[in-house]
Amino acid sequence: MRYSNLTAGGLALLLLAAVCQADDTLGSKTFGWRGNWTGLYPDANPPVEWGRTPSGVLAGMTCQAAKPADGAGRSGQPVEKGLIRDWLLVGPFKVANSAKGLAQEQIPGEAQLAPAAGDKAGGLTWQRVEIKKKPNYEVWGTTALDWLDPGEILGFKPNTTVYAFTNLHAERAGKAVMVVDHGHGLKVWLNGAVVYENPDRAEALGNYVGISRQKRELTHSKSPKFELPLQQGWNRLLLKLSSAPPNTWREMRLAARLYDPDPAAYQEKNIAWMTRLPERTNACPLVVGQRIFTPAEPDELLCLDKATGKILWRRLNTFYDAMSEAERAAHPGLQEQIEPFLADLQQTTKYEKGLELRRKINELLIAADKKKYKLKWDDHFAAHFGIIGFTTTPVSDGRHVYAFFGYGVVACYDLDGKRQWIRRLAAKEVGYTCSPALAGGRLFCVFGGLHALDPATGRDSWTDPEAGCTASIIPMRVGSIDAITLQGGAAYRSSDGKVLWTNPDKVAGAWGAPLFIDNVLYWVGGVSDLRTIDFTGCQGDAWKPKQRRYEVQTVHHRPNGEWLDRSSPASPLVWQGLCYLIDEYGTLYCADLATGKTLYRQEAGFDELHSYNHIGVAASPTLIGRHIAVMDNQGSCLVFEPGPLFKQVAMNRIQTMLPRDWPIPPQETIANGPPVADGDRIYIRGEQYLYCIGAKK
Repeated sequence: MRYSNLTAGGLALLLLAAVCQADDTLGSKTFGWRGNWTGLYPDANPPVEWGRTPSGVLAGMTCQAAKPADGAGRSGQPVEKGLIRDWLLVGPFKVANSAKGLAQEQIPGEAQLAPAAGDKAGGLTWQRVEIKKKPNYEVWGTTALDWLDPGEILGFKPNTTVYAFTNLHAERAGKAVMVVDHGHGLKVWLNGAVVYENPDRAEALGNYVGISRQKRELTHSKSPKFELPLQQGWNRLLLKLSSAPPNTWREMRLAARLYDPDPAAYQEKNIAWMTRLPERTNACPLVVGQRIFTPAEPDELLCLDKATGKILWRRLNTFYDAMSEAERAAHPGLQEQIEPFLADLQQTTKYEKGLELRRKINELLIAADKKKYKLKWDDHFAAHFGIIGFTTTPVSDGRHVYAFFGYGVVACYDLDGKRQWIRRLAAKEVGYTCSPALAGGRLFCVFGGLHALDPATGRDSWTDPEAGCTASIIPMRVGSIDAITLQGGAAYRSSDGKVLWTNPDKVAGAWGAPLFIDNVLYWVGGVSDLRTIDFTGCQGDAWKPKQRRYEVQTVHHRPNGEWLDRSSPASPLVWQGLCYLIDEYGTLYCADLATGKTLYRQEAGFDELHSYNHIGVAASPTLIGRHIAVMDNQGSCLVFEPGPLFKQVAMNRIQTMLPRDWPIPPQETIANGPPVADGDRIYIRGEQYLYCIGAKK
C-alpha cells in the first residue's frame, strides 16, 4: 500500500504500527533514535511557540568604532554571540621591552582615549578594522577562532605595542564578563579604569581543534576572564596588545567574547522545566512511560522524571564497570584503588572534578594493562571528538533500557536503574559509531564491526567484522522478516546476519541515517541525491527491491562559482507523500515523492554556528502534531505547516548563555539530536540542559 491511497489518519496509524512493531521477545514496543526511528509524532499536541531569551546587560548591546555624538542613542553593530566586530587600531609603537612597554604610555593620557578614525597618535593614524562575518558556507569546518589580529593588519614586529578601541552601547547598566585568548601581553581599560592586565601570552584554547584535544585528554584549561562594569549608554573600551621579544611567539592577536554572568536574567515562554546535566551529548532524549533517558559524555546514563525533570538515577559505564570478576581478580588491589574514585564520580556534579576522577581511574587501568585500556584513536574521529563524542541514543523495549558508548561499552538496565549486564566490545581503535537498535530479538551495536547481541545476556549472537555505520542503525520489517539496515545501504537479517540486500548504487557521501516506513527505505547521499528503495514483496534470502532516484533541486556553488557540498547529517522526514530534507547550512527542501518534483527550497532563517567542532544543522526534521519542526545548533526552531507550499507558523529560540571558559560563542549548543514529542510536551537536549517544552502544570 502506498501513501497516495491513505488518509492522513490512516497513514499515521500505519506508520506507527510499522515502526513500533510487536515483538514477543522484547515487549510490545521499542523506543530509540527519533522516538521510533521516524521522527513522526502525529498525535502530539504541545505548544507551537516557546522561547528562552536573555534579558541581561548584553541584550541589545551594540558596538561601533565611530565616535558617538554627545547624547546619541544606540547605534552600530549588534554584539552577536558576544563578539565585538568593529574596532579602531593604531600602531605599532616600538618599545624596548614588550612586558615593560605594556605598562608604559605610548600615547600620553592613554586611559582617557576616545579616538575617531583618521585621528593621529604619535605620528600614526587610527584606522577602522572589522572582524568580518562570513557566510556559513565559508566558515564551515574552520579551526580558527574570531581573532582581532593587529600583527597581521599593521605588520608584526617584536617588542611593539598596538592600541585597539571601540564604543559599546548598553541598554542597561550591569556587569558583563569578557573571556580572552591573547597571543602576548594585553591590557584593558573600560571607561578609563584598568580591568585586566597581563604582560604574557595566555591562550587556553587557541583553536577549535583544542576542544577535541581537551575532551580526549580529560583536561580543561581556562582562558583569562574579567568583569566589565558597564554603565547605561555608551562605554569606552580600550585595549593595548604587545608582541613578544625576538625569537619567541610571533603573534599579537586577541580572541574575545562577552557573556552575562550567572545568574543571568531570561524571559521565558512555555518552558515547563529545564534540568542541568553533567555533560553534553548528541543523543536525542528517550521517553519510556513516565521516564526520560539521556546519556552524558563520556560514559553516563541518566534517568529523569518526565513530569518534573528530577534526576531519578545516574549510572556510570566505565571500562572498570565492564570488567568481569575474573579480570578484576587478575589485578589484585585494583578494586580497592578504583572504587573510591568511582563512588566520588557517581556523586559529583562538578565538571572539572569529574575530569580529575576519570583521569585517575584511567591511569590506574592503564597501569594495570596498557594494551587493553589505553585507547587507540582513528585520527579523523579524534580531531572531531569534541562534536561527536562517545554517547549515543539509548534504546528500550519498554522494560529495559540499553545504552551503548562509542569506546565499546554496552549495558542493560531495568527502568529503576538496576544493571542487568554490562560488557565491552573489542576493536582495533575507537572511531565513528552510531546509535543502537532492537530488531527481531537482537540488540545491534557497531564497534569494530556489527554486533548482534542477546538482549537478555549481552552475549554475541552473530557479528560482521567488516560492517560500519556512523548514523543510527535502522530496524526493518519486510513481511514477516525482521532486519536492520545501515546508512551505507545493506540489509541484515536479524536472526542470523544474512545479508539480504546490498545497495548496488550506494554513494560514499551518505552521512545521515536512512528512513524506513511501509516497506520503503528513504536513503540520502546528500540533499540533492534522494533515493527510495521499495522492498514490497521481497522474500527469501536475496531481496531485489525497486529503486528510484530523485534529484532534489539545490545550489551547489558559492557566489564565486566554487563547488559547495550540500551534505546533511539529518535524516529525511516523510509525511503524506512529501519528503522534507534540511542541509547543514539550514536550507530546507520539500520534494513530491509521486512526481519527483522539488516543491520548494527555503532558507530556514537560522544563525547557526559552524566550526571544526560544530555542525550548524544536524537534527532531523520532526513531525509534531499538525506541524513540522527543524532546529539548528543554536536553539532556533522553525515550525511550519506540512504541504506543497512553505507556510511558517513560528520561529522559537532557546538562547541559554553559558559562562564559557574559552572565547567561543556563549550560546549553548542545542539540538544536535532531533527533538522528541510526547503528548503535550517536547523534549530537547542541549549541551548542558534538557528542556521540557510545554505549559507548566
